[in-house]
Amino acid sequence: MGEERHSHWHGTRFMRVTTEAARASERFDFWHSLFPHIEMRRTTGEGGYGAAALACAGDDGIAFTDLVCAPTASRFFDGRVDHMQLCAVAEGQFGVAHGKDERVWLGPGGGLQLLDCHRAAQTHSEASYRAYHITLPRAAVYRAMGGDPIAGTGALRTLPDTPLALLLKDQLGALARHGPAMSPTEAAAAMKLLSGLALTYLQGFSIAAPDVGKRLGEAQFASACRLIEARCGDAGLTAEAVARAVGCSRASLYRLFDQRGLSVAEHVRAVRLNHGRALLRDPRLGIGDIALRCGYDDLSAFGKAFRRRFGMTPRDWRMTVLPLESAGQR
Repeated sequence: MGEERHSHWHGTRFMRVTTEAARASERFDFWHSLFPHIEMRRTTGEGGYGAAALACAGDDGIAFTDLVCAPTASRFFDGRVDHMQLCAVAEGQFGVAHGKDERVWLGPGGGLQLLDCHRAAQTHSEASYRAYHITLPRAAVYRAMGGDPIAGTGALRTLPDTPLALLLKDQLGALARHGPAMSPTEAAAAMKLLSGLALTYLQGFSIAAPDVGKRLGEAQFASACRLIEARCGDAGLTAEAVARAVGCSRASLYRLFDQRGLSVAEHVRAVRLNHGRALLRDPRLGIGDIALRCGYDDLSAFGKAFRRRFGMTPRDWRMTVLPLESAGQR
C-alpha cells in the first residue's frame, strides 16, 4: 500500500512492472526505486526478492494496481499526498501500524481497507502477499463521503462487505485477469466503470457533519471542486476567484483544502492535467489547442506539467492511446 506514481504505470493500457527485469542481486533496489517516497527494507534475507505490479490509470485520476510483494517492511512518509487508496487483500496477509499505536493484520475477506496516504503508516509482511488497490484523488473521496472519512489520527479504516463491495472486489479480480489483453479504449472504459463503482461504494458511508459550521465547510469545499472542474480551461482561474464564487475568503478556501491535505493550486493543476489526458484521445485536437482548453497559455508549460504528473509528454501519451496514423493528425 502507498504511493504508486511511476512513469511506467501511467499509460492508459494495463502496464506490468516486475523485478524480473533486474538482476537477481539488484531486484530489491529496483523495486524500491519505483517507490521513491516510501522507506523499505526486506524482512527476510532468504532467496531472491520478487515483486510485480499491474497498473492502469483512468482519465479522472483514479488508478488500479494489482500488487504482488515479497516479504517487506515499508514506512510511508507523512506529507502532502493528493490521494487515498481502497485495498482488498487477495492472498496472504500483512500488518499495518498507524495512528496512536493502532495495529491490524489484513488478509482476504473482511471488507475493503481505506488508507489515507497523507498520514504516517507502516506495513510489515513475513511472507509474500497479493493485494488490489484503487487509488483515488483525495478531493473525490472527501466529496463522496462528505468529510474526513478516517477519524482521529489513524490512517486506515475498514469498510464493510456490502453487496456493492463484493461486486467491486469481483471487478478488481476481473481487471487483474483481463486487463492486459484490453485495448486502450477498452481499458479506459473499464477504468470509468471502476471509478463509478468505487465512488458509489464510498458514498454509502457519508459522514453527517455535526454542526452548521462543518456542514457549510463541506458544502463550500464541494462547490469549489465543482467550480474548478467546470472552469479548468480558464487560464485566469485563481484561488481568489474560486473563493469569491463559493462565498468565502481566500484564506478560508486555503484552510478548507489544507484541512483535507490538499493545496488549491495543486488540485487545480491535477484537474487540468486529467482533463488534458481525456482530450488527447481526440485526434482532431492539436496539442496546442488542448493546452489552451486546460488553462495553459504556454504549450511548453503544459508539456512540462503533464510530464511531471504522468511520466511522459502529451505527444508520447497520445501515441499510447491512438493508432499511429491518428496520432499523426495532432
